[in-house]
Amino acid sequence: MEVKKVSLVYFSATDVDKKYALAMGNSISSDIIEYNFTLPENRDPAKAPKFGKDDFVIIALPVYGGRVPYFCLDYVNALKGEETPCVVVASYGNRHYDDALVEMEDIMTVNGFKVIAGAAVVGRHSFSDNIAGSRPDSKDLEGAAEFMKLVVAKEGNALSKGVIPGHRPYEVEGSKPGPMIPSTTDACIKCGICANNCPSGIISKEDPTKIVNEGKNCFLCHSCVTKCPVNAKVFNYDAYDQMIARCEAGFAKPDRENEFFM
Repeated sequence: MEVKKVSLVYFSATDVDKKYALAMGNSISSDIIEYNFTLPENRDPAKAPKFGKDDFVIIALPVYGGRVPYFCLDYVNALKGEETPCVVVASYGNRHYDDALVEMEDIMTVNGFKVIAGAAVVGRHSFSDNIAGSRPDSKDLEGAAEFMKLVVAKEGNALSKGVIPGHRPYEVEGSKPGPMIPSTTDACIKCGICANNCPSGIISKEDPTKIVNEGKNCFLCHSCVTKCPVNAKVFNYDAYDQMIARCEAGFAKPDRENEFFM
């Protein structure tokens, strides 16, 4: 199939999905348009793009509790296609992607897209450097790029149901931790990086040591933790420490391989 322009649609709090999406898109076209809806101001469903038959869309989302994150659903459900070829990509932190990828396939199909391929890819777990901490690495990104070349080399037919693994109806989303908000240590230099990159918009841009909206919408995405240049953002909860310990004990090793479906 011929691909001229590629549209990348992604939510990427810690840049994993962005890296994969760019590697895939740049491998098949020099004409790339990015729809990065990570920040609250970019997540207005009324402004979600519409695509035609001649467009080509790669959508990349993180996996939360084995499903598409609830905070992505309004925007993703507002995307519209017209038999638009689409590749769905789910990134996960080395545990499993469960039903997230098949859920993405179903949403995009209902919205008028023709899902021609899918990928379940591994990235650093947002909670810990000890879980796939170096992923995606160069091998991951090269493999994703080669996969896209294979996708566009074949006829652009929609995948048959069942090629992408998952349950219908979907399994219930995994349990969520109780409400938590990040704290700020004295190391903070008030650079504002955390506030300007917070997907839930709860960190004050006037004073990044403060939380607005009482932190009710914290996604535990760890954008603030991973992007802080002086490691000043932390989560001070016993339940948080226990959760990290369970994750590291359960699926820190071995590293899982990326899976591709076409």
